[in-house]
Amino acid sequence: MKTSVLVVGAGPVGLATAVFLAHWGVDVLVIDKRDPTTAPPRAGASVRTLEILRSVGLGQEIAETGWIAGSAMRTVFRASAFGVTLYETALPEAYDQRIRTCGPVDSRTSLTQVEVQRMALSRLTNVRFHTRLVDFAMYDNEIVATLDDGSDVRCDYLIGADGANSDVRRLLGIDMPDREVIAHLNTAFYRADLGPIMREWKTSACVVRNDEVYATVFSKNGRDQWSSHIMDHEEKLSPEHTVELLHAAIGRPVPIELHAVNAWQAAIGMATSFRRGRAFLVGDAAHVQSSAGGLGMNTGIQDGHNLAWKLAEVLRGEAGVSLLDTYEPERQSAARQSLALSRAMHRGYQTLSGDPAEMWEEVAVDYLHAMMFYGYRSPAILGDVPEVDVLADDVRTGYRVPHRWLSPSLSTVDTTGWTLYGDASWLPVADRLGIRAFDLGWSPAALVRPDGFVAWQSSSPAELPGAFGRLRR
Repeated sequence: MKTSVLVVGAGPVGLATAVFLAHWGVDVLVIDKRDPTTAPPRAGASVRTLEILRSVGLGQEIAETGWIAGSAMRTVFRASAFGVTLYETALPEAYDQRIRTCGPVDSRTSLTQVEVQRMALSRLTNVRFHTRLVDFAMYDNEIVATLDDGSDVRCDYLIGADGANSDVRRLLGIDMPDREVIAHLNTAFYRADLGPIMREWKTSACVVRNDEVYATVFSKNGRDQWSSHIMDHEEKLSPEHTVELLHAAIGRPVPIELHAVNAWQAAIGMATSFRRGRAFLVGDAAHVQSSAGGLGMNTGIQDGHNLAWKLAEVLRGEAGVSLLDTYEPERQSAARQSLALSRAMHRGYQTLSGDPAEMWEEVAVDYLHAMMFYGYRSPAILGDVPEVDVLADDVRTGYRVPHRWLSPSLSTVDTTGWTLYGDASWLPVADRLGIRAFDLGWSPAALVRPDGFVAWQSSSPAELPGAFGRLRR
C-alpha cells in the first residue's frame, strides 16, 4: 500500500489533520487501533478551530451542527446546579468583545469533538479503524510502516496523532520528561433532563461545590447531554457512586442515564521534539495538558493545520524540505502558551475560595494569546515578530491575519492559499507569481501563508518575488 502521508490516530486531531492534507490535495491514509468515534464528547472547539474548519469548507456543517452556548469562558458557581448563583465569571468585557468580533464564526458556537470527527469523516475516503501500527522503518526517501495485519504501508511522511501514550512517539524514541500529574479526577458523561437550567445560568458551564462533591456540570448539546468532572477522587468511581455524586452536584434526584465514567490523570508536559526525520507528532502525542482552559484538542488541531500545508507544498515540489523545519519551533511556542494557561487555570480551580473573578481577570490576556493570538518566529516568517496587545486588531507579521470581510460570505481568514492583501499596485506582481491578491488599501501590504498567518509585510511590490522565494526554501 502506498500513500503520501500516513496519519496514526483517528481522534479529532488526527482526522482534522487528514482533512487539511486532503484539502491541499495530499493523498492520506488514517489508521487507528480503535474506533475513537464511539468515545464520549470530551472536548469542545475554540473560535480559532471553528474558523480553521470553516476555511477548509466546513462552514455549513458547523452552522447546521453547532449550537449557541454562552460567551467564551463564562461560568456560574453554585452549591448545586439548581442552587442559587454564588458567583458569575466571564472574561472582562474588552476581551469578550474582542473574541465576539475577531472572526467570521459566531464565538458562542459550541461544537464537540464528536461533531468534529463526524464532519472530518464525511470528507475522508481512506480511514481504517481497528488497525494498529506495529513498527516502521525510516529511509532517506520514504517510511515503511508495518500494520498488525502483516501488511506494509509505504509513505512519504508519517504523523503521530495517537494520543498521550503515543506509539509513534515511543517508536521514535522521543521522551516527555517534564510531564507532571497535577490532579486525579473522574469524568462522567450522561443524559439528564435539567429543563431550562441554562437560561438561568446564561451559559453552558457550571462549577459546583458543596459538602458532598466538587464538580463541573457542562452541557454538551444544549439540551440533555452533559459531562461532569468530579474532582478529588483518585480511584475509579463505580457507576452507583458516580450517580450519587452527580445527584449531589445537580441538587435534585433527576433520572440519570450514565453513559461512561472515566478515571484519569490531569497532566501537563511537552515532548522534547515534535519531529524526527520524516515523522511528526501532533496533539497529545506532542503535548498534554489539563482540560482547564479548554484548549487541548484545539492546540492539537492547530498543530495539524500548521503542518499540513507545509507537507503539501514540499510534496508538490513547490517548497524545499527545509520548510518542514519550521513546524517544530512554531508549534512548540504556541503549545507552551496553551500549557501555561492550562496549568494556571487548573491551579486556580484547586485553590479556589471566594469570588473567582480575580482569576478570570488574570488569565484573560493569556487565554486570548493561547487560543488565537499567538505569534510564530521561524524562517517561514520574515521580519520582526514583536509581542503584541491581544486587543489590537491591526496587521502584524507572525500573527494570524485579522478578520476583514472580502465579500458578504468570504473573510480574510477563509482564504487558504498564499494571499496578498495590499492596494492596486500589488496586483500585477502577485498575479505573475500565482498569488491571490485583494485590493484592501493596505499599506504596507501583507503576504499571508496558507494557514492564515502574516508571513511578510512591505511597501514595495518589487520585493515580493524575493520574499516569496525565501519563504518557501
